[in-house]
Amino acid sequence: MRDSVQSNRTRIAAVDAARGAALVGMAVYHLSWDLAYFGLAAPTLPVTPLMRLFSHVVAGAFLALVGVSLVLAHRDAFDRRTYQRRLTIVCGAAALVTIASRILAPGETIYFGILHCIALASLLAAPLLQAPIAVAFAAAAFAFIAPFVFANPGFNTPAIVWLGLDTVPPNTLDWRPLAPWSGFVFLGLAIARLSWLPLTQSSFARWRPSSFFPRALAWSGRHSLAIYLIHQPVLFALFFAATGFGAPNVARDRTNFQSVCLTQCGAGGGTAEHCQRGCQCVVDELSKAGLEVAFSRADLDETQHVAFSRIVQGCARLP
Repeated sequence: MRDSVQSNRTRIAAVDAARGAALVGMAVYHLSWDLAYFGLAAPTLPVTPLMRLFSHVVAGAFLALVGVSLVLAHRDAFDRRTYQRRLTIVCGAAALVTIASRILAPGETIYFGILHCIALASLLAAPLLQAPIAVAFAAAAFAFIAPFVFANPGFNTPAIVWLGLDTVPPNTLDWRPLAPWSGFVFLGLAIARLSWLPLTQSSFARWRPSSFFPRALAWSGRHSLAIYLIHQPVLFALFFAATGFGAPNVARDRTNFQSVCLTQCGAGGGTAEHCQRGCQCVVDELSKAGLEVAFSRADLDETQHVAFSRIVQGCARLP
C-alpha cells in the first residue's frame, strides 16, 4: 500500500527520492540509539550535539515534504476521499507507535512523535491548500516563533504539552510537538504552491532514476510509512540476535542505564556537560555500592531503593 498522498498522475520521482533520502537519514539516527542501547557505541552517541542536529535536519526535511506532497495530491482540486484515507492511515500508524512504545518502554512512551505531528499538521494544513499563499507562510512563521513567545509552565500539563509551548519537555523517545515542527509542513506547502508552475516545467519534475540507488530511494519514498514502521523493529531484532542480548551482561546494562540517564536528564533541561557528569557519578557510585542490579532497571527491594535514591540525589547536587 502506498502511503504517499501523491497519485500516480501527479508523482514526481525526485520528491519520492528526497523522501527516501530523509527516511534513510531517520534510520541512521535510530541506528545510533540501537548501537548505544546494545553497548556497541558510547551511550552519549545519540545525544551528542552533532547527532541531535542531524535528527532535527532530517525531521524538518521529512515534514516539509509532507507539505509538498499535500500540494501535489490536491493541486487541481481538494480530493476529500484521498485526504481522509491518508489521514486515517497516518493516525492509525501513530497509534501503533504509541502502543508499541508503551509496551516496550513504558517510561518513555511516544505520545507525540513525528507521525502524530504529521497527522495533526496535515489536518491544520488542509485549509491552507486553498487559502492565499501568504496565509500559509504566516502559519509557518507563527509555528516557528510560538515556542519562543508563548512558552509558559502552564503548558507543561500532559493534556496540552503537545502544543510545544512547554518549558519542560516530557520524557519520551520521540518528541515533535506541534510548535515548531508543524511549521515545516506549512512551509513546504507554501513553497510548493508558490513554485508549482516553474517546478512542473523544470528538469527536476522530468527526472527519472536510472541507476539502482536513486531507484531504491524513490521506491522507499513511495512506501515511506510502511518502511518507517518496520525498520526499527527489524534493526532491533537483528542486534538482539547478533549480540546475544538475553544473556546477563552487567557491562551492557551499565551502558544502557547511562544512556537512559542521559536522555532523561536532557529531556529535563540539563546541559550536556551537567548530564554527563551527573550520570557518570550515578554509575560510579552504584558500582561502588554493589548496586549493579539497578543497571538492569529490575525491581529493587526497599533497602536498595533507599540507597539508589540517596545516590541519585547526591549526584544531582553536583555543581
